[in-house]
Formats: sequence, structure tokens, C-alpha cells
Amino acid sequence: MFEIEQGVRQGSTISADLYKLYGNPLLNILCETGLVGHISDIGCCTPTCVDDVAIISNNHLELQMLINIAANFSKREGTLTNSIEIEEDFWNINNKQMSVVEYSTHIGIQKCQQNSTKFTVEENIKKTRRSFYSLMGTGLHGKNGLGPETDITILNTYVMPILTYGLDILLPTGRILDSIHQFHKKMIKQILSLAKNTADQAVYILSRSLPIEAELNLKTLSLFGNITRADKSTIEWRLAETQLQLKTNQSNSWFIDIKKICLKYDIMYCQDFVNNPLGKFQWKKSNYKKNTYILDSRNK
Repeated sequence: MFEIEQGVRQGSTISADLYKLYGNPLLNILCETGLVGHISDIGCCTPTCVDDVAIISNNHLELQMLINIAANFSKREGTLTNSIEIEEDFWNINNKQMSVVEYSTHIGIQKCQQNSTKFTVEENIKKTRRSFYSLMGTGLHGKNGLGPETDITILNTYVMPILTYGLDILLPTGRILDSIHQFHKKMIKQILSLAKNTADQAVYILSRSLPIEAELNLKTLSLFGNITRADKSTIEWRLAETQLQLKTNQSNSWFIDIKKICLKYDIMYCQDFVNNPLGKFQWKKSNYKKNTYILDSRNK
């Protein structure tokens, strides 16, 4: 049911194949119980990345049953589960009370009860700043460093993925998007030794970079393209088909946000791509051309 579609990550102590060898039996057991969380009639089972498993249920009693199954599986297979600090007494694992924490990290995304996007963006900016400074030793700075072209290439290759990680899911807006926008411009100005009051158009023309909003839109559309090309039995594809057809434009659904982004770039009837998906390179090439064309027309 859970096919191996991930290679061995460079520098990892255990390959992705081994993680799936240990984790797949548990995922299959939890899925077969029928107690997992649902969006409409679509079971969301257990979102998993390597050894990071999120157990989801719509009922707190069923959630405890799923936790017990995972704990018994851990004992039987001789694996360890991470301990969690105690804050509120409700669920338990191995007779130890678990906490309902204010925020938690799952596959690098900060999840909290109030504003997950804000916390994730703040963490991304911290990580990006550390990565940016760590590359200064290689010449990633304005004066007496590498050439501007090389610096921008290094920035786009090693720094930007950290800054934008997970934001194609959360889709920041308003002040949160402004904070990333300002940080992104500041990095480019430092690399190119530009004055602080340099116009935005000059910053992006000289660096040949897209604004951070356009970068996030490209990542989001790329992810949507991957979903449209997925097997029709996958949870993501089924959610895309259902929500694009049934949800209104006032909905907070991620797929409705996708529809709005598609309209921004004159991509009409994005739900048609679910049943008739484009190839990977054809989809990316089309989106990139539309993005750059619209940005060029705005800057003129």
C-alpha cells in the first residue's frame, strides 16, 4: 500500500528504504483499523516522512486506541518512541501521560493552535540567516567576494530552499508575507552591495530574481502539478478532485487557494488538470513563462 518512492538521502545514517521497512507495517495496521481521521469520506491515515509519523483521528477515544496500537507495535518490534513533556493529562502512551502542547514540529513545519504560518516563517528566517552567514566564508558577500552571478546562484541553490520550506503548504499572506519579502530583499542587497533605499524593481532586475511571492507561487503550482500526476487512489488526488468541485471560493481549503493562484497567472479551470494532467516539465515550463511574463509587464 505504501510504495517506496524515495531515494537514499546523502549523509543519512539509515537509508529511506530501511525507514520504510520498519514503518510500513505500522502504517498498514493503523490504516486497516478504520479509526483514522477523515476529511469528508476520505481517510487521511497517518502522514509520514521517514520516521516522523503523525497519528490523526476525529475522535479522542479512537486516537487513544491508535496510540496504544503504535505503542504495542513499538514494544513488539523493539523500536523506541520519543518522550513528550507533560502539560495536560489526557492521552497516555505506555502508561505515561502525554501532553497537549501549544506547538509542535512535524516534517519541519511548526504546528500550533493559533498561527502555524507565523511560527514556521520565523523559524525559517532564523535557519536561513544562519545558513547565509555560514556561506560568507566561501565568498558569499558583497565586497571582495565572489562575482554577483555566482553569489545569486549560491543564494538560490542553498539558501532559498530553507527560506521557502513548507510555505507552499501554508501559503503566507499579509504581514507574514511582508516579513519574508523584506528579509529576501535584504539578502540580495547585501550580496550586490546595494543601498538600503534601492527600488524593488532595480533589486530584482539586477539579481535576475523573482519576488518571494512569485517564488512561493511557483513552488505551490509545482506541488499541485505533482498531485495531479499522482495515482487516482492517493489521498491527495482524491482531495483535489473533491474540494475543487465542491468547495466555494470563500473556503479556507488549500485547493481553493490554488484556484486563486491559477487565476492570477491566467491558468483557467485548474480542476481540468486533475483529470488531464500535464507532464512535469511541460507544467513547470508553462508556469515559469506565465510568471516571468506577468512580472515583466508589471515592471515596465
